[in-house]
Amino acid sequence: TKETVEEKINKLLLQLCFSLCCLAYWHIFGPYTSACRNLVKHSNMFSCSLAEALDMQPPVMPDDGHTTRVTTASELSPSGKHFSAVEPIWDDEDTKAFYESLPDLRVFVPGVLLGEAEPKLVDQHGKVHEQTGEHKLEQGTEVQNNAEASVPEHQLEGKTNVGSKNREKKDKTGKEISKEKEADQKGDIEREKVRVTDGASLDNLLQRLPRCVSRDLIDQLTVEFCYLNSKANRKKLARALFNVPRTSLELLPFYSRLVATLSTCMKDLPSMLLSMLEEEFNFLMNKKDQIKIETKIRNIRFIGELCKFNIAPSGLVFSCLKACLDDFSHHNIDVACNLLETCGRFLYLSQGTTVRMSNMLEILRRLKNVKNLDPHHSTLVENAYYLCKPPERSARVSKVRPPLHQYIRKLLFSDLDKTSVQHVLRQLRKLPWAECEEYLVKCFLKVHKGKYSQVHLIALLTAGLSHYHDDFHVAVVDEVLEEIRVGLELNDYAMQQRQLAHMRFLGELYNYEHIDSSVIFDTLYLITVFGHGTLEQDLLDPPEDFFRIRMIVTLLQTCGHYFDRGSSKRKLDRFLLHFQRYILNKGPLPLDVEFDVQDMFAELRPNMTRYSSPELLASALAELEENEKTKQSESAASDASCKSSANRPDKNGRGHGEVADSESYSGSRSIYHDGSEDGDSLYEENSDDRSGNGVVDDDDAMPSGSDEEERVQVRHKVVQVDPKEQEDFDRELRALLQESLESRKLEPRVKSTLNMTVPMKIVEGSKDSRATERESGEELTAEENGNAGGGSEVKVCVRVLVKKGHKQQTRQMLIPGDCSLVQSTKQQEAALLEEKQNIKQKILEYNEREEEEFNASAFQTGFWGQGGSSAGGSIGSAGRGSWDGSNRGGRGRQRYYIAGGIYHGYGRGR
Repeated sequence: TKETVEEKINKLLLQLCFSLCCLAYWHIFGPYTSACRNLVKHSNMFSCSLAEALDMQPPVMPDDGHTTRVTTASELSPSGKHFSAVEPIWDDEDTKAFYESLPDLRVFVPGVLLGEAEPKLVDQHGKVHEQTGEHKLEQGTEVQNNAEASVPEHQLEGKTNVGSKNREKKDKTGKEISKEKEADQKGDIEREKVRVTDGASLDNLLQRLPRCVSRDLIDQLTVEFCYLNSKANRKKLARALFNVPRTSLELLPFYSRLVATLSTCMKDLPSMLLSMLEEEFNFLMNKKDQIKIETKIRNIRFIGELCKFNIAPSGLVFSCLKACLDDFSHHNIDVACNLLETCGRFLYLSQGTTVRMSNMLEILRRLKNVKNLDPHHSTLVENAYYLCKPPERSARVSKVRPPLHQYIRKLLFSDLDKTSVQHVLRQLRKLPWAECEEYLVKCFLKVHKGKYSQVHLIALLTAGLSHYHDDFHVAVVDEVLEEIRVGLELNDYAMQQRQLAHMRFLGELYNYEHIDSSVIFDTLYLITVFGHGTLEQDLLDPPEDFFRIRMIVTLLQTCGHYFDRGSSKRKLDRFLLHFQRYILNKGPLPLDVEFDVQDMFAELRPNMTRYSSPELLASALAELEENEKTKQSESAASDASCKSSANRPDKNGRGHGEVADSESYSGSRSIYHDGSEDGDSLYEENSDDRSGNGVVDDDDAMPSGSDEEERVQVRHKVVQVDPKEQEDFDRELRALLQESLESRKLEPRVKSTLNMTVPMKIVEGSKDSRATERESGEELTAEENGNAGGGSEVKVCVRVLVKKGHKQQTRQMLIPGDCSLVQSTKQQEAALLEEKQNIKQKILEYNEREEEEFNASAFQTGFWGQGGSSAGGSIGSAGRGSWDGSNRGGRGRQRYYIAGGIYHGYGRGR
């Protein structure tokens, strides 16, 4: 109205005059009086409100060094921008949606259940009264206007028309009111019928209230309460919200969201809850009870959460905070800090409360400096202050990297996973290697910056790149070992995560065959003994520090399952005993470390005994050392016997050592008279001793008594083959194979040889003494065979190879000498003997001719070899050491001619 506008203008003019007077007083007496400073503060506030009303900038008040000036939100914000625009109120979008995005109940619930019909009825009643009052006023004005002659007639006619319309509206509103009353009566009757079941439903709803610990659950319960809406139920709900358990502070944000959602349609619910909270706060403050600290904290945090939903006014929060600051001691400090932690930053960053909250924080800081607070309260005050008003710090300057380095980091730390590892490997191969090799090694060592589960992928990339760059994996292994040693030397807590990642990386490098097992065991022993026995032992490995145990467990869990055969198994067993001694010296382990150690032993050595005392462990170590010494002595004795037997001369006057020397140039291994090559026993013993990835372990290539491990890996350069030449070769090879196959089809099939030689191993393992003395096919007379009868019938002893279970055995069987099998065998032996005599005669003649030609005093005959299974094969030249077919792969039968006699043996070609 006109009067209210005039009053507002007069009020603003008074404030303007007061501000001008204060400015004038300040310029004259300001620097010399303290009372003027208070006037300036008030005038500043008036001038700010006046400037806001007039949409103008407030005047800048002068300042001296002794005045604490009240600032505005625009001055607090950097570069004059809005404070909330520079620093947002909420930390993230999810928190912002929780406090600001409330569900609209009118969408989910009918308006009748929200109590909106009653306000509409009241509004209609108010409109009826206003219309009747206006009708009466218009009638009075119409009488006055009739008395005036200067009023035009058309205005009078308009007024009479308005009066008739108002009368019609009055009749209509009266009918509508009567209809709505009847509807309300029907609704009351229905509500009385439902009121019986509302009590039970409300109790169930209130029992579910403490379990609503998510936004969806509390919103669903809010909608369900709307179907039970009544004044009594709202009071019960307010009482249930108020009686939240004092230890369940996590429920307060969800309860506040429920109240904020219902406040849009139920205005009395937040007022009831706030009045109860305010009364409780005043009661606790006046009583000064120093026991109910949890109740106080629950009360003040509930008020703070309601303030963040704009349910509790900021004036209530500031009054509570002021009450705590006036008596800043004991529990009041905790209450004030909890209030600031809950809604302090919200009020500090809000536009209307920034100035007041900054002043409160300044008072809090001064009180903390003035009062002698205990460390607990001092820490609480600092946390609350800096949570609301973080210290100013410069923006973090990000490191500028070249685009190529950024791309490498993206590939390794962002794109690398199980599905993209081949793509990443191809991209790394495309890099300019001379420029990026050093940076790649640096990035590979930062495995702790990626996911721990993807460390093996970095080792896989190392293996992939090492096929094309031989020096890369060497540099990676050297840097990893160096980082592990540096970590042991520094023993910094901040480097522990990095050290665990490096131990896992080292184990994965062993799994991909970049290092030997000796490097793993050297690292394990280094971890257990580094720094011990020095003056810095307490700093490098304190008694209460169990991190080295975690390092060892991590490395063994990564690659220890490969140490289950051969010398590596013995080395791991020996180390685990030393590891137990290290654990016993540490004392009782924490539960988490103890569980890790138990899991490691259960995985690697489930049957190993864990000793509980150092004495038992020392005896076990002594026994292990004695066993190793005896094995070494036995191996040394066996080596000496082998050497002596090798140097013993044979019938031809030459030792086996000479035979090996003479054959060294031929490429075949030295042959002993037991029918096996040198090293066959080792090969058969360690043939199954392989790692899980299909590669022979480096420890298995050594003898059983050896502690040293040597392995030489030879990489052949990839030969580039012309595809056209390869196709021609394949075509000719197929034609040759086809021709050979067709020729073999036309050959007549020859019966298999009946005279088979019994394997030497079975002959040696036979328990029958007669079986070892006699050869297959030897004739027995009747006198030798007592059970044969009195005749002179000749029988032949034949060995039959049978299989009993998984073992092969030989049995003797006597057959008559006049059978076809024996006769054919004798004929073949006679023909073979004749052939041998011819060959022997030719050899002797050849030697005689050579002696005559070269006038040699003596000539040492060599081994003469013949490939294939037939007796009539080609014979190599004597004395030249050419062994035709001896280097062919596979295990086949070979015959060796030694001084005119045939020796049948089974050997393995290279």
